[in-house]
Amino acid sequence: MKIWKIALLVEDLQAAEDFYVGVLGMGVVSRGPRSVFLDAGEVRLELIRKEAFEGDPRLGVPGVHHLSFKVEDIDRETEKLKAKGVKFIREPFEIRPGLRLAFFDGLNKVNLQLFDDKR
Repeated sequence: MKIWKIALLVEDLQAAEDFYVGVLGMGVVSRGPRSVFLDAGEVRLELIRKEAFEGDPRLGVPGVHHLSFKVEDIDRETEKLKAKGVKFIREPFEIRPGLRLAFFDGLNKVNLQLFDDKR
């Protein structure tokens, strides 16, 4: 697996976008209602509104939110990881048609994500 994006859970999405685009010079790749994807070179930087995970004691903490691994088959990768003893925080779920995610424990409270995009 290769890291394809790093996600930050932010207090103010517009202020974060202004900083990463206006100050650091990253380009906007795409926008959604809860997040903005930025071109950070070899990886993407995703800025996510903190409200997207509000109330979740682990995934709802502002800061570095997760490291994401792009996969072709999220169900197959989930089963492989479970067979190796990996504990999942959220099983695979569809966030929008064709886009499925899963979160798992990367140890030391580091959230890791499987990202399966068929859009």
